[in-house]
Amino acid sequence: MVEERKDLNSPACAADQADDIYMGFAGKAELTVFLAELAAVQQPGADKTQRAKVMARLRELLPRVRDDTLYAELSAVLS
Repeated sequence: MVEERKDLNSPACAADQADDIYMGFAGKAELTVFLAELAAVQQPGADKTQRAKVMARLRELLPRVRDDTLYAELSAVLS
């Protein structure tokens, strides 16, 4: 009698198709709100204290930005 062999392989990784939040990245809603805050503090005459807070938040948020282009643009803001 020959035993039927079970397929023990796991399916290919589909992490690139997973939701950003599930994967630990910032979601679209969070990024949209943050980008509006960032735009506001970059206006002439913006409050320096508020700008410092937004820049600190940017440093915290940056590692969670999944999109390479947005990541590069936000990194440039910090330089």
